[in-house]
Amino acid sequence: MSDIAVQRHREIPGHKEEPLSEFIDRLFGSLSRTDQRNRSREYVRGLLATPGKKSLRRMAAAVSDSPHTAQALQQFVNVSPWDWRPVRHALAEWVEQRRATTVWGLEVAAIPKRGEHSAGVHRRATADTEGGVNGQLAVGLFLASADLCVPVDWRLVLPGRWQSDGAWRAAARIAEDEVTPAEGACALDLVRARTRATRRRGFPVVVDLTRVPHDAMFLSGVATLGTGFVARISGDTVLHPRAGDRGPVLARELLRSAPGLPLSDAGVAAGAPGRGPSRVRTCVVRPAVGTSAGRRRLCRVIVELPAGEDRAPRYFLTDLTHHQPMAVLALADTAERTPATVRRLRDHFGLADFEGRSYPGWHHHMTLMSAAYAFERLTATGTDSGAA
Repeated sequence: MSDIAVQRHREIPGHKEEPLSEFIDRLFGSLSRTDQRNRSREYVRGLLATPGKKSLRRMAAAVSDSPHTAQALQQFVNVSPWDWRPVRHALAEWVEQRRATTVWGLEVAAIPKRGEHSAGVHRRATADTEGGVNGQLAVGLFLASADLCVPVDWRLVLPGRWQSDGAWRAAARIAEDEVTPAEGACALDLVRARTRATRRRGFPVVVDLTRVPHDAMFLSGVATLGTGFVARISGDTVLHPRAGDRGPVLARELLRSAPGLPLSDAGVAAGAPGRGPSRVRTCVVRPAVGTSAGRRRLCRVIVELPAGEDRAPRYFLTDLTHHQPMAVLALADTAERTPATVRRLRDHFGLADFEGRSYPGWHHHMTLMSAAYAFERLTATGTDSGAA
């Protein structure tokens, strides 16, 4: 579709301009200048109204007849020195007030890039691509519940030369205190920042560690924040049963009826849609890493055994030891929608369409994209429709 063919929407489909104006005023009220708030409104409208690729030219054509709009949007997102953090905080508060949030979810988003100068770009190995892929890697924090999954904060992985090469960092305008070299560091930083920014600490962190790369200290770090966590783990994860005469075991070894493995039945779970009923077994363990106080902290492993031989068991580790196992599994299922949300952000909200190279510009775009997604999901139909 050519730029000329982009339909110019004077109103966002399914919305009235007044609610969007109120939404922008609330989220972007920390921006000191009127022209910045006007550009934020145009950018969000462009993300909502532009079909296909969300380039600045196409977005400008969708919201304005002025030939200067594209340049103004480029200046706003790439050059204007506004702080994205208060906007994201306001977004999270707006979402929490509109929906009863259950958990904080974490998810990784891969963003392909052709060049090598965009902030954080690196080549990483993949199982299905010979020679690896070139691009950025981001970690998002999502507010999630049974009918909601909305991104409210992001971190960009800065590996290798992005940590050590001052010239590369300066060219991408990466501040000295931005040091998140790996996915686990990004994920932990997201949770820390959110717990500092809010007084509400009742949301546990739910993360699928079979999808989100992490180091051995990640769960220990999350545990010290006091939010509570539920982590899906692989069957090869090393565990330390609290009782019994066995030493460290792999999670999948808990299924064996071996002496010294204090595994108990917890009943039958109804199962999430499409998965069916499962038998649930549990075991109390201690963390293997962290401080001495952290290692004394008790956790629970929950093993879900789906009916049918063609479906693999799922393993979860949680420090919510006072929750019933079925309630923990329900929390885990709440965050299962984050991958679908990331796909929708990529397909319809411009996740991979930012054309600038700078670190602040990337964060500005991700903030505006998250705002557009939240507005579309929570005002168009009055609910997060389930399409993620």
